[in-house]
Amino acid sequence: MPLYEFSCKKCGTIFTELRKMGDDKSAKCPECGSDDTGRLISSFASASSARAGGSCSPSGGG
Repeated sequence: MPLYEFSCKKCGTIFTELRKMGDDKSAKCPECGSDDTGRLISSFASASSARAGGSCSPSGGG
């Protein structure tokens, strides 16, 4: 199951939630309980590979 990041449109809280692929129902904000949330776009793959010293790392020996 993928981990999705959401933002609450009522209080501004950003939170993550494990969801099944294709699960389009609204996520409930853990802070205020609002259903008025939106899914955010994350770029986890590029950030984690750079920290691990991958070929895109500016300090990755070579």
